[in-house]
Amino acid sequence: MTSSSTRDARESAQGPVPAGFNHMSIPVKDVGQAVRFFTEALGAEEVFVREGFGEVRCGGVVIGFSKQSGGWTAHDAEYPHYGLLVDADDMWPLKERLESHGVPTHDIWTRDGSTGLMYFRDPSGNLFELYCPRVRDEDAPRMIHQGQTGFKPPLAALNHDWKG
Repeated sequence: MTSSSTRDARESAQGPVPAGFNHMSIPVKDVGQAVRFFTEALGAEEVFVREGFGEVRCGGVVIGFSKQSGGWTAHDAEYPHYGLLVDADDMWPLKERLESHGVPTHDIWTRDGSTGLMYFRDPSGNLFELYCPRVRDEDAPRMIHQGQTGFKPPLAALNHDWKG
């Protein structure tokens, strides 16, 4: 015999579920700057820009920007952050691309020896992560292994005044 809470959970799991992830909206200081940052530093596609709001498509997801006076990730906090899925062949080239646009980064690191992680901030201070589920075997030794080194990403050092 099943409890009513178990039955309710099973029945709700068989009901409608979201079909996928459509978009996210994040606060920014300057909408035009945010759109330029994502198109120039990350190769995103501009969807549109209007007074106080803009959107880009990055990695198949629409990122909306709303002008606000605050609301981004604290300068030394890891959460909230937004993860961008990266192919293994693109992990290091994307890090280099960000750096070529004056965006501070840090060494690519791992918790488990195969997943590649790296944080960066947009011009408003929102924290983003490049997330590679499995780096190439030849790249794995290049990463800092958090479990062996006690590595903590230098989150406060990622803040910048991007002029792009």
